[in-house]
Amino acid sequence: MTWTQRELEILEATARVGSVFSLLGASFIIITFCTSRSFHRPINRLAFFAAFGNIMTNVATLMAQDPRPGSALCKMQAMFIQWFLPADALFCSAMAMNVYLTVFKKYPSSRLQQLEIPYIIICYGVPLIPAFVFLFIETESKGPLYGNAVLWCWISADWQYLRIAAFYGPVWVVLLFTFSVYLMAGRVIFSLRGSLRMFAKDQASGSETAVSRSRYRDSTVVKPGAVGTNHSIQMQTQTVCETNTIIGQAVPAIGPTYSVAIEGGSDARWRQRSAIEANTAAWAYCRCALLFFLALLITWLPSSVNRIYTLFQPYSTHFGLNFAAVLVLPCQGFWNGLIYIVTTLPACKEFFLNIGNGIRNPRLIQAKLKRRFSISSRERKDGDSEEDLSLPTDVSDLR
Repeated sequence: MTWTQRELEILEATARVGSVFSLLGASFIIITFCTSRSFHRPINRLAFFAAFGNIMTNVATLMAQDPRPGSALCKMQAMFIQWFLPADALFCSAMAMNVYLTVFKKYPSSRLQQLEIPYIIICYGVPLIPAFVFLFIETESKGPLYGNAVLWCWISADWQYLRIAAFYGPVWVVLLFTFSVYLMAGRVIFSLRGSLRMFAKDQASGSETAVSRSRYRDSTVVKPGAVGTNHSIQMQTQTVCETNTIIGQAVPAIGPTYSVAIEGGSDARWRQRSAIEANTAAWAYCRCALLFFLALLITWLPSSVNRIYTLFQPYSTHFGLNFAAVLVLPCQGFWNGLIYIVTTLPACKEFFLNIGNGIRNPRLIQAKLKRRFSISSRERKDGDSEEDLSLPTDVSDLR
């Protein structure tokens, strides 16, 4: 099928518009992560590393179609697409691996952070190998492997079986692995959430019973009509570090002095709350990573359907399928940036508020930057309590 000039212009404009939105999303991730410590959470760190690959992908997709399929620019575009598009899927699988390690192996964020360098090497290094090797593959019958692929320079139609074997096939294996991890982790998390709800109800009913009994005892022992008694009631809890003493009036007769100690069981409630918050933090991390997976699914599904169609119809193209593919495939950075904003909305509000304050008062920003650069590396390491999933002191920040 021969494309008309109008159809080619539509595909080219769509690819470039999507690439611009993707660049904005990826740039927002990088800028906010580098300038504000409020964004330094485990899930955001992987999104930050993936954003550089999104930018390199958009450098390639902004070029659109090259009229010279054998040029060096065409080969660079094809290599970037082959290299950085699958890297985003691999970073999504790294997020899934972190969910697995958090839920099943109880990894704290400090151990997850130690895995970031291996994640970067794998996510960017593995796709680099075929992307670089394909530069040198060329035969007399089929020509160079990199060439015209309608939307942009990539694996040419004569080598289209490699589109499935070296690109879409591995990506869908990664997506299936990611989905399997989320399925297993989701079952465990929902099971724990149900158990903790029952535990919370039992603790609440037990606490109400204990309080009512203690009130009844208080009403019997502090009755002012008792003969010859000096009343002293001490209320002790583990959460309030003071003792309230109520002393009644003494009567002429002499009687025994006694005290009633009432403990509120706050230690048990604290353990219950810690367990609930730890589970909530794990669920928040899983939910955020799952959103990245759904965005990845939206990105890859139309393009995969298009490539399967061309595999069975090698000399036929479908404009609707190509338009759907070019509409979503360059938008990985946009989807990642959108999820990044939604899941860190309080930090984003604080970020824009600081920008507004800085415009009105530039000295305020200079003072903050001076204080930030004066912090030692050891203090920064000790201050990253918000990154620790095992100690979710502020679970609302993780949601």
